[in-house]
Parts: sequence; structure tokens; C-alpha cells
Amino acid sequence: METGFFYGAMYVSYALAVAFSVAIFVAIAVLFPASPYYVYIAAILTGIVVLMPITFRLSRLIWMNLFYHYQPEKSLQTK
Repeated sequence: METGFFYGAMYVSYALAVAFSVAIFVAIAVLFPASPYYVYIAAILTGIVVLMPITFRLSRLIWMNLFYHYQPEKSLQTK
């Protein structure tokens, strides 16, 4: 992998953060429909911060798997 390969993972990370934010928003809207707007903001920000390590690793894995695919038959061969 060349230098800067994982810059593309930033776009995947952004998409994951948006997906997590929408999921948190929908969960609050369904479970607590009478919540004021600041509850949504606090919950989404807290969720993004708590899920940041997962988002970081998952975005790199997704980006890498777009270009490299696991081939178990090659990993079993001896060199």
C-alpha cells in the first residue's frame, strides 16, 4: 500500500458517523418522542465520541476490503 492509501477511509468514516448519528436519532425519536432538541444533540455527540474507536478501525477495514480481498487458498500455500 502506498503512502496516503488510507486517506480514502476518511470518507468511509464520515459515512459511518452519519449512519450512527441517524440510528441514534431514530432510536431517541422512537423511544422518547417528547424529547427536546438538546437531548438529540447531546446523545448524538456522545454516541459519536464513544463509537470513535470502532468507527476508526471499521472504516479502515472497509476501505482496505474494497481493494484487497481475502484469499484463503493463497494463505495456506507455503513459499
